[in-house]
Amino acid sequence: MTKKTLRELISEANKINFTNWVRPSKEDLALEYKVEYEIKPLKRLTGDAFPTFQSFLQAANRAKVIKATPSIDRQIEYRSRTKSKSAILSLIRSYASYPEFRNEQTIEAIYDGFRNNAPMKMPIVLRFSNGRMRIMGGNTRMDIAQHSGVTPKVLLIDVPEV
Repeated sequence: MTKKTLRELISEANKINFTNWVRPSKEDLALEYKVEYEIKPLKRLTGDAFPTFQSFLQAANRAKVIKATPSIDRQIEYRSRTKSKSAILSLIRSYASYPEFRNEQTIEAIYDGFRNNAPMKMPIVLRFSNGRMRIMGGNTRMDIAQHSGVTPKVLLIDVPEV
């Protein structure tokens, strides 16, 4: 039996046993579609792949759930991959939703959710026909999961060719 370093022991003690990922609800998907697809530039990337929310919802209902291991996460474009709480706080201060919808308290609530195994909505990742992947929603949850030693589960939505 090999001796563990203090750093390894602390890391093991701080690992969180999180098992409560949940699929986004229809209402969650509608909000993501509105904000990320209609308002933000995602529509330019996908063309007319999802001309209506209903077409997006059908794709989401067919989506696979995968574990976003570090090697998979490195392939997902538009990810922030922050390394600490202070980095995530710095990032969210640049969001248009700060401080009304995203702030220090909402970030702490996500950390608490992982610590308490509270239901956590899966991030949404789009996969294009050429294999490229892009985060659509849940970038912050993915970062905080990784800060907490949790491998995120994501909803992987295939984008049809148009």
